[in-house]
Amino acid sequence: MKKRASKRELLYITALVVAVALIAVGVYNVWRSFQRFDGSILAEKDTQFYSLMRSDDINIENSINSFVREAETFLSRDRLKNEIKAWKSGGDKSGLTEFIGNNTLKANPIYADLIVKKKDKIAVSAAGNTSYNFITGGDVNSMRLVQDDRGKYYLAYEYDGGGNISYDALIDIGSLYMTAVGTNPEREVMLIDSTSSVMVTAGADGVIVAPVSAETDKKTADCRDYLVSCQQANIADGMSFKLTDSEGRDYTARMVVLPSGSTVNGEFAMGIMADYEEAIAPSRKAAEEILIYGGMAMIGVLGLILMLIFLRRSNATTSAELEVLKKKNEAMEEINRKMQALTHHQRLETIGTMTASIAHDFNNLLTPIMGYSIMTMEMLPADATDLQENLLEVYNASVKAKDIVSRLAELTKKGKEENYVDVEVDEVIQSALKVTLPSKPKNVEVKANFDAKDVLIRADRTQISQLVMNIVLNAYDAMRDEGGSIMVSTRKAGEEVVMRFKDTGCGMDAETVTKIFDPFYTTKESGKGTGLGLAICAQIVETHGGRIYVDSEPGKGTEFRISLPVAGADMETPAWGPNGEGKFDTKRYSANLFRKELARAEAEQKQLEEESKK
Repeated sequence: MKKRASKRELLYITALVVAVALIAVGVYNVWRSFQRFDGSILAEKDTQFYSLMRSDDINIENSINSFVREAETFLSRDRLKNEIKAWKSGGDKSGLTEFIGNNTLKANPIYADLIVKKKDKIAVSAAGNTSYNFITGGDVNSMRLVQDDRGKYYLAYEYDGGGNISYDALIDIGSLYMTAVGTNPEREVMLIDSTSSVMVTAGADGVIVAPVSAETDKKTADCRDYLVSCQQANIADGMSFKLTDSEGRDYTARMVVLPSGSTVNGEFAMGIMADYEEAIAPSRKAAEEILIYGGMAMIGVLGLILMLIFLRRSNATTSAELEVLKKKNEAMEEINRKMQALTHHQRLETIGTMTASIAHDFNNLLTPIMGYSIMTMEMLPADATDLQENLLEVYNASVKAKDIVSRLAELTKKGKEENYVDVEVDEVIQSALKVTLPSKPKNVEVKANFDAKDVLIRADRTQISQLVMNIVLNAYDAMRDEGGSIMVSTRKAGEEVVMRFKDTGCGMDAETVTKIFDPFYTTKESGKGTGLGLAICAQIVETHGGRIYVDSEPGKGTEFRISLPVAGADMETPAWGPNGEGKFDTKRYSANLFRKELARAEAEQKQLEEESKK
């Protein structure tokens, strides 16, 4: 009897040791899993931060380039040269001062001053300030860092006028920051010039432009020192900071940086910082809940096993317990499915946030393009028909771009039925192909076989054009190095029209094909693709009640086949001019209509900005 009891105790002890060992191994693996989970979330957030920073980088570059083009246009005027000659010959610079003071650069939001120098000494200033200190020499972009007698910093574009005369167009760095970057309560962006002399941040009182060596709070100092170290080492990297907010709460912030050598603008190193803990809180909470519920299920499973070992129930009881285990396992699978759903929901939220930000920035760039093209057309003489038509193409392209931006902001929403009209398939594709021709590599041939004449579809014309351009431009990129050809064809098949785009490019493997319609997935190098083109194509086809097919193989090219339902209405003649003529008539078209179009575009932009703030 004692021997049997001893064996039973030994069995109990063995079961207890095994249980403790399993718990220890489980706890250790859970800890390791959380580390890997945090690491994957960190990598994902860094990728998002870099994407946002690239957008701000491009905005800075576009703002500087636009300013430089306006400056070069003004400084190359004949009247300025005549005023310089009059000053040199007669010594009277009143005419030069008046002309410089009324320069056209004043309309640019980042303009600060325009100065004329003779033998590197300031002679005339549009703002009347001749006490500028040029801190750095001109870089490869002819940009210099300048400081006035009040300690304010500027970025100066240097322009050689010849004959010991030079010009400097000054950019207000604070205004450049607000125009290109702006402020966002969810993230902070810091800029440091390429010589590590000046840093730019956004504070509670607005944009702060100060020397890198200036005293500041610990948070800004830590970010500044890290950005300067990456700038000096010319590396793009990321780092986490332990910080304390105004309420005394400790939190972790994440900062990723790009040195000036890696930015598009080339003048500023950039760093973006956000609250890392707030970003990962939903995912971590979901993981913790899954761990708790999964642990409860595992404890229940362990309890059932121990009951089977210790109590040695009958076969009937054992079958009942196994059924319970089966139900517990199904519960755990349900928890896993909920975790996947939560992860997918978080991705959609992230895409929505990024899309709204990008759409807002693009709208800010498109508005001046439309405005300046309209004003320029009004200034041209009536017989300048060719220039009028060229500027009209710029304006029409800008209108289409604004429509595309609006769809980008509503990437996860359905299209508006009121934008749908009857359009001829072949005509839309031909027009879209013409728009893509400037981007076509010289070694790529475009072939066409249109067999859907007079076939109409009920569609948004701009969206169909964007669909064609996205696919064709992707084909151009695939054949840019090796060359090749793309065949574009259409045909009617029953109640559908089929569009085919077949190129002889590099092709894709099966794994890549399964991901090409995912938002932000791209095989292009960093900075050369957003991963939105084919995602938008898929959305356009879906909202038009069609289907899209992909057939691709590495080394053998790619073919896209798109089927859209045919419309039943007759096609109407498109009216391009005021009387329906096919060619735009500059003499009879009223400039007031252009102003109305501009007002409508500005109203749409304002509405988009209000929606992005909600």
